[in-house]
Amino acid sequence: MLPTHLEFEGKRIALKYHRLLSGSGQAPPNSLAALREVVEGGAWALEFDVRLLGDGTFVLHHDPTLERETTGQGPLRALDRRAYKALRLRGYDEPPATLAEAVAYLGRVTRPLKVQVDLKEEFLTPEAALGFLRTLEPLRANPAMRLVVGSLADWNLRLLKRLDPGLAIGFDPAFYLDAPAGEWARLPVRVNAYGYLDDHPLGFRRFLPTVAYLEDRLEALLRSVPPFQELYLRKEFLVQALADGVDPVAFARRLLGRVWVDVWTLNPWEEGFRGYLEAALVSGVDQITTDTPLGLMAVSPPPGGPGGLFPG
Repeated sequence: MLPTHLEFEGKRIALKYHRLLSGSGQAPPNSLAALREVVEGGAWALEFDVRLLGDGTFVLHHDPTLERETTGQGPLRALDRRAYKALRLRGYDEPPATLAEAVAYLGRVTRPLKVQVDLKEEFLTPEAALGFLRTLEPLRANPAMRLVVGSLADWNLRLLKRLDPGLAIGFDPAFYLDAPAGEWARLPVRVNAYGYLDDHPLGFRRFLPTVAYLEDRLEALLRSVPPFQELYLRKEFLVQALADGVDPVAFARRLLGRVWVDVWTLNPWEEGFRGYLEAALVSGVDQITTDTPLGLMAVSPPPGGPGGLFPG
């Protein structure tokens, strides 16, 4: 059986299967094979990425281009459903999946599951948003499913909530406030006077204590989205904020009440993994996103006290 959680000081922390990956290497990310593997293996919290084809079909795909994930080339939006399904996932003899196919499979699952649909599209028209919500209807009709739609794009979350106030959503503030980690070009574009990726004028020069700056920015961002159920924090931002005297997890809960907090993405092979894991556990997150729940559970104990992090 695949792991569903780890335990730390009497609390169960859910393990989220990022891009449907278990760590077994048996199936490609964001694929129907991976979905079947994790569901049949007993996982509880799943996540997959969704983007839009040129004909309005939503598909399980991370990038706006085809090369990294499939045998195709060029923009994802250049294809329709038929052309997309004719491709193969890179390194595997399996066609890429549509959202409708994933929903049809999950709609038949009878045991409890939490499914996060990570909407990667930067801009949705109202028509596309309605199509997205219609595609999710069979999943939402399944009483065993706990569905949440997550996004970095707060404007898409506001649009979806206007169209469907009952939709559960999750917000990631990394388009606006983040730690300077990673080498790819992304928003925000500048490291400010406090050492954070943040293009807001409040960070142009250091005239507030760092704690006051961080709390002001977090409050503004967390109030910019309609009531949301989940908050996603990059591990590097969590560690940097804690070092500067602000616990974003505790701050969000004081401001919003009970909110499910996820830290992403923790993998044992990455430099600094131990420190990131300890920060996540000590701050009391509810969920850890990982590409390898199997690998995470195989890591040797501390932190976690004399009994170890992963009790037998």
